[in-house]
Amino acid sequence: HRRGALQPDRKHMTKSLESLRLAEAFFAERPELLSTVRAFLTEAWERWPETEVVTQKSQVTLRGPRPFCALSTHIRFPRMPGPCYVTLSLFLPRSLPDLRGGMAVEPYPGRWANHLPLFHPADLDTQLWGWVAAAQAFRNIKT
Repeated sequence: HRRGALQPDRKHMTKSLESLRLAEAFFAERPELLSTVRAFLTEAWERWPETEVVTQKSQVTLRGPRPFCALSTHIRFPRMPGPCYVTLSLFLPRSLPDLRGGMAVEPYPGRWANHLPLFHPADLDTQLWGWVAAAQAFRNIKT
């Protein structure tokens, strides 16, 4: 564990494992994406131990307590080859300057859904985690 990371208690760990199993089941038809999904969820839990992962019909949502990002496979980008990526949707007050080939939409004034493709665990770099942290902060201090 990183310095300063909180150790989850047994109840939290059990809930995390159950959430991970449900998320893996969501992506089961796309086994080539599982390593990226696992890496993302594991790192998110290390950074924000109280994060709840909710598997829904169309996406896997991370909440803390409000939704701040989601993983899915249903968003397609015109400039991307085939369905060989996980889509990370970040909920922010602005469009990101670098969408890595993805796209942004503003479903409500001042609330942007930034959709980014993730091809490999290596895509989970410092810049991306900075954006995820900004989304987590925005969605969870907003009243």
